[in-house]
Amino acid sequence: MNTIRDEDFDYQAYTRDNPPDPEKIHRGYEARKQRLEAARLKSAIQIDKDILERFRQMIPEGQSYERAINQALREWLSAKDMKELIRGELRQMVQQTLSTMHVAA
Repeated sequence: MNTIRDEDFDYQAYTRDNPPDPEKIHRGYEARKQRLEAARLKSAIQIDKDILERFRQMIPEGQSYERAINQALREWLSAKDMKELIRGELRQMVQQTLSTMHVAA
């Protein structure tokens, strides 16, 4: 297999020898939207009907309830990470307090 390391690749020479095709360069809102959609992982998941209906009711008509579900999942994961961080800090504080009390006794 022929591989070239990044530091060995001459990007300037490559772009000079292979200029970008203006026909393939897409700009503007629609092009950005298409790139964003292409970057998202398309996955089919099963969501209980009652949960899906709640999200649909929360979102104004014409807007994406999938985006609201993604945001809710991000917030839940962030809160979970924060809880684990706080739990770890509290555990450390309790251990320090107990060891201080043990030494003083």
